[in-house]
Amino acid sequence: MTMHLPTIAVRPTPRDRETLLSYLSRAAAMRGLGLWEFTSELGLSQKALIALDPDAVSQVGTLFKLSLDEIAELVSWSPRPVAGVRMQFRNEQVVSRAVVNPTIRGCPECLREDADLSDHAPTDGMVMRGDWQFRHVAVCVRHRMALAPLWTETRQASRFDFSTWLRRLLPNLMDGRVDAETTEITAYDHWLDMRLSSATDPTWLAQFPIDVAAQICQLLGGELTRRRIVPAGFPADSPARAVGFEVARQGPEAIRDAFRQLADRASGPNDESRKAFGRLHDWLSNSALEDHRYDPFRDMLREVVLDVWPVAAGTKVLGVSLDKRLRHSVVTAAEDARVSPALIRRLLVAEGVAQEDDPRPDARLTFPAEALAPLLAAIGRLVGPRELARRLGCGEQQLEALALAGVLTPRFPLEATRRAWDPADAERLLADLSHGADPITSVNTDWEHVHRAALRARVGIDVVIAAIRAGQIATGRRSDLKGYAAIFVRKEEVDAVIRPPKPAHQTMSDFAREVGLAKNGAFRRLVEHGHASVTVLYNPQTRRHDRYVTPEDAAAFYARFTTHKLLSTTLGESSREVALRLRKAGIPRFRPGGEDLGPIYRLEDVAPAMRNLSA
Repeated sequence: MTMHLPTIAVRPTPRDRETLLSYLSRAAAMRGLGLWEFTSELGLSQKALIALDPDAVSQVGTLFKLSLDEIAELVSWSPRPVAGVRMQFRNEQVVSRAVVNPTIRGCPECLREDADLSDHAPTDGMVMRGDWQFRHVAVCVRHRMALAPLWTETRQASRFDFSTWLRRLLPNLMDGRVDAETTEITAYDHWLDMRLSSATDPTWLAQFPIDVAAQICQLLGGELTRRRIVPAGFPADSPARAVGFEVARQGPEAIRDAFRQLADRASGPNDESRKAFGRLHDWLSNSALEDHRYDPFRDMLREVVLDVWPVAAGTKVLGVSLDKRLRHSVVTAAEDARVSPALIRRLLVAEGVAQEDDPRPDARLTFPAEALAPLLAAIGRLVGPRELARRLGCGEQQLEALALAGVLTPRFPLEATRRAWDPADAERLLADLSHGADPITSVNTDWEHVHRAALRARVGIDVVIAAIRAGQIATGRRSDLKGYAAIFVRKEEVDAVIRPPKPAHQTMSDFAREVGLAKNGAFRRLVEHGHASVTVLYNPQTRRHDRYVTPEDAAAFYARFTTHKLLSTTLGESSREVALRLRKAGIPRFRPGGEDLGPIYRLEDVAPAMRNLSA
C-alpha cells in the first residue's frame, strides 16, 4: 500500500547552490528548531539524510512539495557517498576529503545578505552553499572575499545542524566580528566557479575530475611559487592556485616545462626529485599513489625525473619500478667505472658528452646511460704509453713517431688522463703489418726495419704503413724479435714505392768539386757575387730546397771560366803543372775586387795562351 505523506505548509524556497541539509535547516529555523529536532518530528532518518538515501530524499521532496528538478539540484550540491571512499558531487565523483571537512566555511557577506531575505528569523534565510564545502574553493567570486571558517565540529551530525550553529553565530556575524578579507579573484577562481556551477570547462583540464584538476593546480602552483617561478605578467606574490592553473590549463607541454624548471632550480649536489617537487612529488608518489585518476600527471613527472636524475635500475619512481638505468651522473658513472669523479668528468668532456663549462655539480651533471657503455669498455682496458710500447714491442721514440704520424692515437686527450691508450689499436696495427709477412732472418741484409725505412726515405712512418696496408710493400717478420720490432720491409720496394726521386741535376757542391772550386767555398762565393748561376729546386728526399747546377747553368760557366782542374783534364797534365805554366805565361786568376775565388780564370784570358800551353 502506498504511503501518503502530509506536506509542509510553511517551507522555504530552494536557493542557488543550496544543499539538501541547508534547505532542511532553514525549514527548521522557521520553527525555531535545530535540524535534527525538526527532522525527527518529521520521521526522517538522520543517517539516511546525511547519506542522501534515495528514499529519504524522496520523502523530503514529497513533504516540501519540491519538483524533481529542485530535488536534483539540491542533491547535486550535496556530497553523496559512493563506493571507494568517493563522493558524488556536482555529477562528478570526487574523493571524500575534497568535500568533507570538520571545519565549515562560508562567505560572511553572502550570509548577511541572506539574513535580509528571511521570512521569519534571520537564520531561515541563510543558505549554506554547496561550493563552500569543496576544499579547493578559496573565495566567494561574487563578493571578492575569502571564505571564512564558521565553525569546526568533528561529529558529523552536529556539524551539519546548520540552523543551530547559525543561530549561535548570528550576533558575531551581523556585527562583523565574523568576516574575511577581500581578495583578488583569479582566473583559477572563475574557472572553478564556472565548472561547479555549469560544468563548463574550456581548458585542457576538462578531461579530469574536478578535485584532481584543482588539486594539481594547487600543488603545482605551490611548488612554483616556492621556487619563485611565476608566469609572465604574474606578480611574485600571486596565489599558488592561480599560478598552477595558468600552467596546467595549457596542457602537457606547459606542465612538463614547469616540471623542468623546478628540476633546474634544485641544483644542489644533494637535491633529489623529492626536494625539487616537494608536496607535489609526495602527493603523486605517496598520498595519491593508488588514485589512478592522477596517472597522466604522475607519468609526466616521472618522465622529467628520469630525464634529469640518475635513477638506478630497480628503483621505484612514482610507483613504477625502473627496468634499466636511463641516465648517469658523473658520480654514478665514476662509481661504475671505479675511477674518480674528476677523471670521469674530464673523459666525458673529451667525448663531447659534457661541456667543460657546465656549472652543475658532479651529482647533478647527468647524461644518457648508453653514452657511458663505450667509455666503461675503454676505461677498463686503457694503458699508459710505456705499457702500450711494451705491448707493441717498440721503443718510446718509435711510439712517439707512430703517434705524431697519426698511426696510433690516444683514446682520450693526454691532458685528460695518463692512461689514454687503447691496446686494441696496437693489436690491430700489428695484425695489419704481420698479415702475409715472409719469415726472414738477420742475414737478410736487403731488408730494413719499417721504422728505419721511413727515416731513410725521409717520409713519415704513416706513409710506409699506408703502403703496407695497401699491399704496395711486402713485409717480413723476424722470428728472433717480437711485435713491432720484428716487422721489416725490402729496401728496394721502399725506394721504388715511397722514396721520391731527387732532382736529376748536380748539386752546387758536386759541381764545385767537379770543376775544382770546392775548397774554401770558392764556387759558392762565385755564385754569391753573381759571377755564376745556380737553380734552387725542391728535393723530396730531404724535403728541403737546395741549389743545383742545371745544364744551362753549367754551359754559362764553361763559356766564361776555366780552372786548374778543367785545364788539367784538357791538357793531360797535373793541376800543379798547369798552375806553374799559367804563372809563367803571366795569366792572372779571376779576382773581382781583389777577392781570391780560388784557381779560376776567365776563358778569354786563357784562350790566347792555350796554343802555347798545348805545345
